[in-house]
Amino acid sequence: MNGKGPFDPRKEAPLLSAYVDGELESDDVARIEAHLSENEDTRREVEDLRRLKDVTGALCLKEPPPEVWEAFWQSLYNRAERSLGWLLLTVGMVVIGAWALLQLVSALVAADTLPLYVKGAVIVGAGGILVLLISVIRERIYKRTRTRYKDIVR
Repeated sequence: MNGKGPFDPRKEAPLLSAYVDGELESDDVARIEAHLSENEDTRREVEDLRRLKDVTGALCLKEPPPEVWEAFWQSLYNRAERSLGWLLLTVGMVVIGAWALLQLVSALVAADTLPLYVKGAVIVGAGGILVLLISVIRERIYKRTRTRYKDIVR
């Protein structure tokens, strides 16, 4: 990391993995090898890292069958289409709802026959309904995106 002074395994532990992978410059390699000749614990750690590299390097992923890939892409397309549809529907409903709320407020303000407390009650009630609606939608979205068991089929 700094290339100066003796190797300190507590501060420069990530260099051991880089050493095993052959990714270090010569000055860091020399520092680590000098430390390895003196320290048995670090030699064991390097050997453990080499064994781990050998084991993980020998792993190979099994290629899924074509049916799995087709199901994956189909579900991806379905989710993308539905997400776009819900987004467009939500934007449209928000615009219509905002327009309707504006019309309601302007009609209430213009109405001379209604007492002020009735106008206020209607506006407060509409605001309460709006807050509840937003709360329910937000909670549904939160639960949908965070459920751990949505892909389990019984």
